Amino acid sequence: MNLTKPNFNYCLKMTKEIEALKTRLKKNNTDATIWLKLGYAYFQNMEHIKAINAYLEALKLNPKDAINWHNLGYIYYEIKEHDKAILALNKAIEINPKLAISWRELSSIYIDTGNFVKAIHNSKKALEIDNRDECAWTNLGSAYYNTKQFDKAITSLKKALEIVPNMKFAENVLELAEKAKKTNFEHKF
Repeated sequence: MNLTKPNFNYCLKMTKEIEALKTRLKKNNTDATIWLKLGYAYFQNMEHIKAINAYLEALKLNPKDAINWHNLGYIYYEIKEHDKAILALNKAIEINPKLAISWRELSSIYIDTGNFVKAIHNSKKALEIDNRDECAWTNLGSAYYNTKQFDKAITSLKKALEIVPNMKFAENVLELAEKAKKTNFEHKF
């Protein structure tokens, strides 16, 4: 079984998609939707800088597109440009405060950067909009664990695992939180 062939075919498909979109842009480079699709195709092809540039072109044409701002923020997050990701995701939320996925991505960034208070805040905002988001529950549990709020961590992580059982990361953090709670409880006596 050749595992590299599907990847090659997928990359070939994305390259063809990119070329088709670039051809369309030669005819009409003022269509934000084409730029948005090009950004997505570049992202799928792991060409992050080109994806960012395409999303920025789309935003010049339609700066009120919350999803485009979210996508831009997500790519910045993927390449560890946290400050730019935070700015783009906040812009998405400013345009559409009900965009739960942007709140969740912000919580992920804040966990990665060690700002657990902001991670908790943004996870809660995401969950106010979509309480079935297992990633937001996992982020919340992780942030609570890192702030030594073990009971809240356990509750949040169990909620994540109710939605998607067998998530390894959530299971691992839950195990750590339960051990920490037990150790903490034993040390109080």
